[in-house]
Amino acid sequence: MKNMKKTTRKLSVTLILAILIFLFALAPVFSDVPVRKEQLIYSILAFVGKEYTGTFCRQDADTFYLMADVDNFITIRKTLVYFWPITQDWKVDTEALNIPFEGTLIIEGKDIGKKEIKQVKYTYYNAPGEYEVNWKVFTGKDADKEWQKYSKIVDAYWKAVEKYYAEKSKYEAELTRLTREITKARDEGKDTKRLLAKLKTLKQPKEPTDKAPKYYVKPVEKAFVLNLPVGEYSVKFINKDGKVMEGSEKKIVVFGKRRSNGIGYDVIPGDKWTRPVQSATPSSVLYIDGTTDLYLRPYYQDEFNDLYYNKMVKNDAKGNPNIMKWVRIQQVPKARVELIKKESSSEVILEKPYYVQQTQGSSLGYKIVPFDPKKYEGRQPSLRAFKVPISRNLRSLKFRLQDKNGKYLSGSDREIRIIVKSNLQIILLILALFPIGLMFIVLAIRGRKYSSG
Repeated sequence: MKNMKKTTRKLSVTLILAILIFLFALAPVFSDVPVRKEQLIYSILAFVGKEYTGTFCRQDADTFYLMADVDNFITIRKTLVYFWPITQDWKVDTEALNIPFEGTLIIEGKDIGKKEIKQVKYTYYNAPGEYEVNWKVFTGKDADKEWQKYSKIVDAYWKAVEKYYAEKSKYEAELTRLTREITKARDEGKDTKRLLAKLKTLKQPKEPTDKAPKYYVKPVEKAFVLNLPVGEYSVKFINKDGKVMEGSEKKIVVFGKRRSNGIGYDVIPGDKWTRPVQSATPSSVLYIDGTTDLYLRPYYQDEFNDLYYNKMVKNDAKGNPNIMKWVRIQQVPKARVELIKKESSSEVILEKPYYVQQTQGSSLGYKIVPFDPKKYEGRQPSLRAFKVPISRNLRSLKFRLQDKNGKYLSGSDREIRIIVKSNLQIILLILALFPIGLMFIVLAIRGRKYSSG
């Protein structure tokens, strides 16, 4: 009994110590609750070359960044701002406080002088297309018309969906009823031809996928639409009372692209399709071991200042003002890849749809196969790409891109080099280790001599 009491006491002490250690470990988490401060912010919906991205310029920041010659949407609002230490960035709590202000923006710059901008209604959407980045912006009455047009499409789709489910319910009820009658008739030895004929006439209703909206239109809101040329500008917000709102005076850096329509590639190994490699410049040689085919997806890319672009996407981001970066814009539509081998003439490869299927067995790998609409009915291709067959007999090959008219696209040249492992590496390793082994042998012989002497 005494031993049991001692054991119980030891376990209790251990448990208490464990709880105390756990609470001490949690102390920093509870102590780092972010402090929310009420601030006037510029809420920014910026076009970043391929899409619209939201960010904000807090009261302590003096500059925000926009791309030149495109529509950007700005609102001024009061909200709660806080620093989140886990992700090391600034965030807003618009659920607790979100007060938008109406007034006028005053923008001044060398090329535009002094300009007043009023708030307008706006909406936008990306027009349907296989690859195209084709954004449409509507303001004022046009924004209301576009939203009403889209709302009618959505309403018609949901009515079709409602009708489909009602018809499906009737179909399933009739199918169940006929199945029961046929089963009962067979059990009673009665003729079932009439019931079977009626069963064959039943047609399952089709889902109204053809009526589904092909794009998404942003609900109409009000904002200041800024479309400015390259340059630096000062901006301030004038409220309804005609006064400059405190904390609204900022600088806007509007920048453009240094180069456009560069060609980059997603290079997808056949055995590692989830880990594509990006090739941004012609000087980036692709080194492979030759064990798997490659799948290429070419895309257009534009080049921007690293700091400016990063801060446009996220105002508190960091970047290097002295370097440029390539930004992927969209896949090259209806292109062709020309393969150039040293041993033979060139070969033109067309883009095809492929499907990624899981291989059988314990390895649970994946295999890229041509997409067959009949075999994979109701599914979409996993990727559309150009298949480049790879062989270890080749040491290198080159490829370049043609547009739909057969014209070569500048900057699309790339080289693939196949590195094959050789037995010479083993010989070199042996030669490298030989002096070390010889040294150990000499030391061992000397050690024996000294011990025997």
